Amino acid sequence: MPMTILPKSRGYDILPASVGPTSYLEDTLTSSGIEADRQITSGFYKQVAGEPLVYTYPYDEMKVVLDVKGTVEISDETGYKINPQRGDVLYFKKGCTITFKAYEEDAYGYFFYTGLKQFGVL
Repeated sequence: MPMTILPKSRGYDILPASVGPTSYLEDTLTSSGIEADRQITSGFYKQVAGEPLVYTYPYDEMKVVLDVKGTVEISDETGYKINPQRGDVLYFKKGCTITFKAYEEDAYGYFFYTGLKQFGVL
C-alpha cells in the first residue's frame, strides 16, 4: 500500500514514552524497504518542566512546534537560545548539542519530528 495513516488517537493524542525524567519521545512511522542509514522516521516529542534534556544529535532532524505552554527554551552549544512558538519549524544538524527546557511547573513544549534515523533508535 503506498499510503499509511496513523490515526490521531494513536499519535498526537497520546503521551509519548519517557526517555528521561521530563522528556517524552516516541517514533510513530518510518520509511521501509531502503537501507537503514537512509530511513526517515517521524514521531512526537514532549518536554515538561524540570530537568532539561541535553541531546547530541547523531542524525539530522526537523521539528515542528505543535503547542507550547509557559516558558520553553531551546539552546545550542554556541549559547544561541530561542523560545519556540506554535508553528515554528526547527532544524538540528547531525552532531549538534541541543538543550530543551520548560520552566514553570505546568510548562511544556510539544513537537512533531522527522529525522534521518532508524525506528526506535534514539
